[in-house]
Amino acid sequence: MPLVRKRRAEAGSPSPSASSDSESEVAPTSRNTQKTPQRRRRREDSSEDEVVYSGNEDGGTQGDGIGQDQMVKKMVRLALASEYARQPIRRVEIGLKVLGTHGRQSRVVFDEAQRQLRDKFGMEMIELPIKEKVTISQRRAAQKVDKASASSKAWILTSILPPKYHTNTSILLPPKVPTSTIESTYTALYTFIISVISLSGGALPEAKLERYLKRTNADQYTPIDKTEKLLARSCKEGYLVKVKDSSSGEEIIEYMVGPRGKVEIGDDGVSGLVKTVYGNNAVEDLDRRIQRSLGIDDDRRRKKNVALDGTDGASSGVKDPPARSKRRDNERDEEENPVGSTAES
Repeated sequence: MPLVRKRRAEAGSPSPSASSDSESEVAPTSRNTQKTPQRRRRREDSSEDEVVYSGNEDGGTQGDGIGQDQMVKKMVRLALASEYARQPIRRVEIGLKVLGTHGRQSRVVFDEAQRQLRDKFGMEMIELPIKEKVTISQRRAAQKVDKASASSKAWILTSILPPKYHTNTSILLPPKVPTSTIESTYTALYTFIISVISLSGGALPEAKLERYLKRTNADQYTPIDKTEKLLARSCKEGYLVKVKDSSSGEEIIEYMVGPRGKVEIGDDGVSGLVKTVYGNNAVEDLDRRIQRSLGIDDDRRRKKNVALDGTDGASSGVKDPPARSKRRDNERDEEENPVGSTAES
């Protein structure tokens, strides 16, 4: 009987060796199932690493020919988009949106983009002049700077087409957004304001500008918007500069021509507007009077003195008067100078 019970116990319960064998068979399978997802993860990680590396090669981050070509295309697109929005192309934006970590290729990319803009679009990037320091506070702040920058580090697009095409409306059309009528009207308004300021010596008090705008029935409203908003937009886009000076104890507000206005309109645009207004009734010495009102004669005289004796005119008694002194002279000569009183006539 004990033998039978012992056999039944052996038959009913597995032997220690069998249980150990079964455990040994189950353990490898569980280990294999644990190793399988780890291997899959390693494969996926390695495949992702390969994709990132191949993407860097396609993007040309090593500075090869393909990468440089992409940077040139980005530069051209940035220039066109900035000009469409009437915003300057700043050096900081070029570094962030075009060059990235390849700042050493800035000159090569800029020159190639300039070539493509000239060949395909008939335009080129022109650097904007530095804003003038007119108030006492601005001059003091400039003196505190150790080394003043001689560059504005900002550019705009200008047309390189021959001058005879500039006034041809069938070739150079105004933008169609929002409408061509609104854009052409806005261009005419800021060209007129810039011309009045330039012919008044380069600076014009706010009260006098309002008087000129009132004579043209634009002191409160314009075909685009309110006059106040129009002037604010012109200042924001760089056509005008609003200067507030309270150094004398009384706040004086003046308007000057901004960097974009000097490049886009300039003396040639002002002269063309005056000649168009006078038409066939222009006097014989109109060109000389325009140059006098714009201060071109003073600039030529100063350059001549520099070429002769290496001075800027101070030793020979010829001085380059500031904008306010030029404005006083123009106010005295308004009666004999028809150009200076164009807005009032």
